[in-house]
Order: sequence, then structure tokens, then C-alpha cells
Amino acid sequence: MRPLFASLVLAAAGLAACTPALSTPLDQIPKLTKLDDVMANQATIADPQFAKIGQTTYADADYAAFTAVAERLQITSQKTEDFAGEFAKGKETEFKDVAKKLGEKAKALGTAAAAKDAPASSAALKDLKSTCKECHSKFR
Repeated sequence: MRPLFASLVLAAAGLAACTPALSTPLDQIPKLTKLDDVMANQATIADPQFAKIGQTTYADADYAAFTAVAERLQITSQKTEDFAGEFAKGKETEFKDVAKKLGEKAKALGTAAAAKDAPASSAALKDLKSTCKECHSKFR
């Protein structure tokens, strides 16, 4: 059993290495120069919260985490737009539209979290995840 556990731990560590954890101070996000760093900032905070989609209740700590996600994604989505010309040649407008959509969905999560509205928070998380997938399928 130990070799299997060790293999699973190594595999998980390898997957985590694909997207380095990054938590840039919010006021420094506008200064980021690489789209990968912006995406890592988004994934670091948002991905763990996506596991909570569909829950019917949340604790105060969850709402606090949702608020942090909302704030970070609103800022990173604005920064993402800066990379449209470099990353989405010929599709800059579409790229910027998806980035704006992510910011709007993040704002909705912040509103739901502030109201401690579990159904709206879950729906907003689901919408955020869907928007992430939409962007990745179109531009990755």
C-alpha cells in the first residue's frame, strides 16, 4: 500500500507543479508582465473554491474566501485584457470580452458572499468556473 500512496503523492506534486501557486499582492497585479503569472494568481485562489460548487450551506470562512476570490479575479481579469494583443492575435475583442465576463462573474460572487447567500454563491462559483473553461477552450 505504501508504494501506491507514494506514487499518488508524487503524481499530485507533479500536477501542482504545472500551475505554480502564486499570490501576488493585489496592488502589484497591474504590474505583472506575464499572462502565466496572472493565470497562476487566479488558479491559486479560485480552484480550491470550485470544489464547493453545489453546497447548500457555507461557513463564514467560506464567504470570506469567496470575497477574496471575487476581489482577486476582478483585478486579474482587468490585467488579463492587457495580454489580448499578444495572446489572442485576431481575436483580441473576444479575448477581452471573456476577461470582462470573468470580472462580472467575480463581482457577482462578491455580492453573493457579502449577502451570505449560499445558492447565489454556489451559482456564481459555477459561472466563474464555466467562464474559466470557456476561455481555456478558446485560447489555450
